Amino acid sequence: TALLDSLDSYRYLFLRQFVGLNGTYNNGSHTAVATSSDYAYIENVRTIDKAIRGVYASLLPDLNSPLVLNADGTLTDITVAQLENDAKPNLDQMVRDQELSAYAIIISPDQDIQTTGTLVVTIELIGIGVARNITVNIGYVLQLSQ
Repeated sequence: TALLDSLDSYRYLFLRQFVGLNGTYNNGSHTAVATSSDYAYIENVRTIDKAIRGVYASLLPDLNSPLVLNADGTLTDITVAQLENDAKPNLDQMVRDQELSAYAIIISPDQDIQTTGTLVVTIELIGIGVARNITVNIGYVLQLSQ
């Protein structure tokens, strides 16, 4: 057990068996990056790559398209809403398919589109949780906690 825990802490992938359960299972889904990375686990890589592909396909028609600005040079609320709506469909589907828990699309209307020609869209994703370990506290008590 100590050797397996050590290998797991170094983020190696290996097969293991569990007492009382037939079959052989992977110890985890580590990737070769730091645990703090968005790409630390295989399921995270698949999910974020799918989100990137979907948003790219959704926003591609907006590339080189005209963006309506307010008199002060900021993006209009209608323009921001349209861009957000263009980015949503694939992310909405990922939430329905339980590949994401939630997401946010952030487009600052204060961007200097006239000078830079660059529109920055920030997308924040909340992934699906994974119980990598389960701790069960069990014992006798004099009275139930309910």
